[in-house]
Amino acid sequence: MRPLPRSLEPLPGESLPGYLLRLAHRLDLAPSDVARRTGLLPTASQRLVRLSYQLFINPAPDTLASFAVSTRLSQEEAAALTLTDLRDHYPPLALSLQQPRGAGHLRLDHWLFTGFPRYCPKCLAGDGSVIQQAHGGPWKKEWHLAVVFACLEHECFLKHQCPTCHLPDRRAAGGPLLIRPGARRLHPAQCRFPGPDSGRGTQGKACGTRLDHTETPMRPSRKLLDIQRNILGELDPALPGTLTTESLTDLRMVMGFIAASWPRSRYLLDADLVDAVNSYFQASKKSPADRHYRVSLMNTAPADAVVCGALIGVADSLLFATNSRQRIMSLFEVSFDTHDSRMSWFRFYDRHKNTCSQQLREILKPLVNATPATADRFVPRGPGFAPHHVPAFLEQDWHERFIRPACIPLDERLVRRCAAIQLVRRAARCDTREAALLLGIPVDKVPRGIDDDRFWIGAKDAPTDFGIAVDEVALHLGENIDQLPDYQRRRDVLRNWVLPPSDWLEVTAQLPRIIGKQPVLDDRKRQVASIFIWTRVTGGEHLFAPRPLEQTQPQHIQRAWAARRPTTWYQLVGRPDPGPHYAALRRLLGEYADDLINRVDAGALSPIE
Repeated sequence: MRPLPRSLEPLPGESLPGYLLRLAHRLDLAPSDVARRTGLLPTASQRLVRLSYQLFINPAPDTLASFAVSTRLSQEEAAALTLTDLRDHYPPLALSLQQPRGAGHLRLDHWLFTGFPRYCPKCLAGDGSVIQQAHGGPWKKEWHLAVVFACLEHECFLKHQCPTCHLPDRRAAGGPLLIRPGARRLHPAQCRFPGPDSGRGTQGKACGTRLDHTETPMRPSRKLLDIQRNILGELDPALPGTLTTESLTDLRMVMGFIAASWPRSRYLLDADLVDAVNSYFQASKKSPADRHYRVSLMNTAPADAVVCGALIGVADSLLFATNSRQRIMSLFEVSFDTHDSRMSWFRFYDRHKNTCSQQLREILKPLVNATPATADRFVPRGPGFAPHHVPAFLEQDWHERFIRPACIPLDERLVRRCAAIQLVRRAARCDTREAALLLGIPVDKVPRGIDDDRFWIGAKDAPTDFGIAVDEVALHLGENIDQLPDYQRRRDVLRNWVLPPSDWLEVTAQLPRIIGKQPVLDDRKRQVASIFIWTRVTGGEHLFAPRPLEQTQPQHIQRAWAARRPTTWYQLVGRPDPGPHYAALRRLLGEYADDLINRVDAGALSPIE
């Protein structure tokens, strides 16, 4: 094999197909001609031959030696253009290489590549040097790997499609190592896929869009960039391969759980990434009951770097969470709820069990020791908190963080009430009626169909979404149990409580003077103020607060007070811009409630019988 008259120095991180594109552009040859002249393709046949992925992942020693001689590269430089140094670090590569060389068509593991490599437009544009101005920047070999979703140099998600022809699509995934290797005079950064008007097949005119001129992709979060940096660091051939193999296999397996449970796992993602991930799953969805569809979801890495990065980020956070067992098991519970789906999971686990970490094997041990038909019985339960840690009306902050993103199609008040009941049911292992009684909620105010799908009519995913959201609240409570008050003690102390008259006079004496008509400060308003304080202290729902002062009144007075209560309550609590009187009263009652909380929690007050 004779050396070429001219060659090129490889760029840092450059891939073999990318190097062929740049060298062919410099020599004004087709990449296939360069491949023949450098020993990558047989010279005897002039028929267009697909460049095999074998050349990139496991080239024959003599082929690599011929290529090095003809391109004037050292053996080390030629080998650095391939993925051979990652064999012990990247599990999908090892799985793909289990097939002997020369055994026929190479069957690649679905997580080795995502098809056509992703790319960073700014990297393809080059660094401004003379050689890169002429032939472009590098097509990096790491862009072929499914776990590489971001460019750390330019801090952006990689692109996966041409912005003009929108290829490759799903039909083009898993194509040849190089698209149109026989095409000449295409810049290395030009799209080589068929143009929109090129007709069928790959023989028409190439699209030709300059991929280095496309707009800058969106920026990942700092957390995702750190995860990408860690993954690339683990792929360093100088590091022990075992740890990298286990880490990447763990990510792959947990991502499979997330994919199989979609859309019920959407609450785990950052809000700005949910739409992209949902669009991906909607486009690929066939039938959730289809076992092959579920296996495909678990086994295939998304080509879209935004989607892949989002799922990798969630998987990483689950693996490193303090309650990773509960979180991963909750995903299993909603992902594999049928016999067929569990069988698909067992096959999935069996394929990767030898390369995942001991930590993940311990997490999955209860399921591994179970049969597919009984695996659901082994999902560990036990929330780690007690019924007295649960407020009767789910705290607003918990609702905003865990329940609202699930978009439950019910009134917020009802959702918060039901969530509190479900938390007590899990902690006390009791039924709905018993949980309501523990919380002081009238049984007739609890929907009878909360455990019945008919209660969620018109929203078939709502019961599962609600259950997952409550799981998240339960995990939060379990993690922060040392910071949770004894709500049951507070409920007991304030069971028949009303703001004492002397305290009411002391509070109202601090109200600012109003010019003109003075506000009414009678017992009716004292009762509403008592309800306000009770809700703050007990975490209860104002509709079920005790009203001992009101209950001592004649029936016609009770009716009059009840009729005016919603208006006064709205002025005191619901109105965002209350007048000076109600704004001051709200502040003073809040301060009183804080002081009362301190006294109750310190044991200074006993329950009122």
